[in-house]
Amino acid sequence: MRVGVLSLAYRCNTFAKTGGRLLLGSGDSRGQDRGWLAALADPVARHSDGEVVDLGCSIPAAGGPIPGDDFAAVLQRFDRRVQDSPPLDALLVHASGTLVVGGASGEALLLQHLRTRFPSLPIGLLVDHVAQLPDQILQLTPLIVGPHQWPARDFAARVHRLVELLLRWARREITPVARVTRLPAILPLTLQRTDVPPLDDLADRLADRERDSRVLAVSLFGGFPYADVPFAGASVVAVTDDDPALAAALADRLAGELSAAVRVLPWPSLTIEEAFHRAMTIDRHPVVLLDTGDAPEAGGPGDGTAALWAALDLGAHGTVLSGLVDPDAVAIASHVGPGGTLDLELGGKRDPRHGYPIPVHATVRRITNLILRRRSPLAPGAPLDAGPTVWLQVEGRYETHVDLVVTSKVVSFDDPSLLRALGIDLERTRILVVKSALDALVWCGNHAGSDPLLRHAPVLPVLTPGITTADLSFFSYRQLPRPIWPLDDS
Repeated sequence: MRVGVLSLAYRCNTFAKTGGRLLLGSGDSRGQDRGWLAALADPVARHSDGEVVDLGCSIPAAGGPIPGDDFAAVLQRFDRRVQDSPPLDALLVHASGTLVVGGASGEALLLQHLRTRFPSLPIGLLVDHVAQLPDQILQLTPLIVGPHQWPARDFAARVHRLVELLLRWARREITPVARVTRLPAILPLTLQRTDVPPLDDLADRLADRERDSRVLAVSLFGGFPYADVPFAGASVVAVTDDDPALAAALADRLAGELSAAVRVLPWPSLTIEEAFHRAMTIDRHPVVLLDTGDAPEAGGPGDGTAALWAALDLGAHGTVLSGLVDPDAVAIASHVGPGGTLDLELGGKRDPRHGYPIPVHATVRRITNLILRRRSPLAPGAPLDAGPTVWLQVEGRYETHVDLVVTSKVVSFDDPSLLRALGIDLERTRILVVKSALDALVWCGNHAGSDPLLRHAPVLPVLTPGITTADLSFFSYRQLPRPIWPLDDS
């Protein structure tokens, strides 16, 4: 049994100033240079006498909507890869659930294309916890699986479950049927946490439902408020083995439970200045500040300067900022070289909604072309290509020196490997600022996969300006279904 694996993991923020770009990786169907998702799926497939065929694996990313021509080119590349691959018995498609192409659901367009090529092939869709899918998705495939943990620390386990279900479906041991129930609510990314009440028992509740042999998969999705589409919002998808009544009852019951919980979610309330003041009073180090308004994982440009300005102005000793996207600054620093000093303006060059350029005096500590393999359980083994990168030590008030990572490309700044590869000593860090609304939490907290240094680190989500903010009044929605919580008292 051959299971094809395709990953187009890209989150579309429709409020971004520029369009996005979707790149299909160079996985090889014969097992050479396999993509990170195929490598993750392979062991469970082999355990069930299956074989994984790598059909392309994109690097997880986020940004503006994908142009239609670019999306068509990706589909053509996929078609060529299928032609060069052995026949498939099933297909696993990994996507964000927030892909937007020409105003339409990219996942729906992708599945329509796949159904044209494979009319009866078992296709399973693996999506993020932020997924918001149009109703037509269930007509294209009933097998939809999402994570039980927000952020998705259990990503590998959900990949394994979907591979097992696809193999059972291909062998005609099960007949998946699904029901989706929508909620009049949409959750900012920083609220989608299952490590704190009231959702701290979410994963256990969902796992308990899936212990029923009739239930194939149950998934809750918080939605993605940074994609203004008519099918936006939270939802529940229940998949059963040929039992539509059970799927409907289960989805409706869980939707009711989630609807009650969302109204008591803990909202971030600290400004960046308040967060720094509080962090400087906490004895346990490092204290992690989440720069939630400019989160690359949700389409932020990564060049917001609110946190940099606050750290320099307040004289926050022992602060490390991860990071800032500014290819011009990287080029200037590279010309100066390690150990050199320079005066320049940092950040704020791509989108003024995230702040303006900050004039600084800095010392170049290190320069490198930073390419890593991610250790994050959100995408284990995925490439992290920051391009030419510099470590700057920036002078602030009160004889402060702030350490800042400046990259040429937009990347997920949450991975501590990025800092350690530059030689930054996190053991001496008092305050670690990360451009992330949620994903950085995979390294914090007492759970498997957390970073030993950050496991017990205090975490303060911060209200910073930008297109990934938790303050949804910042956005001018045109297509969002109304009324919807928290924008309306529904």
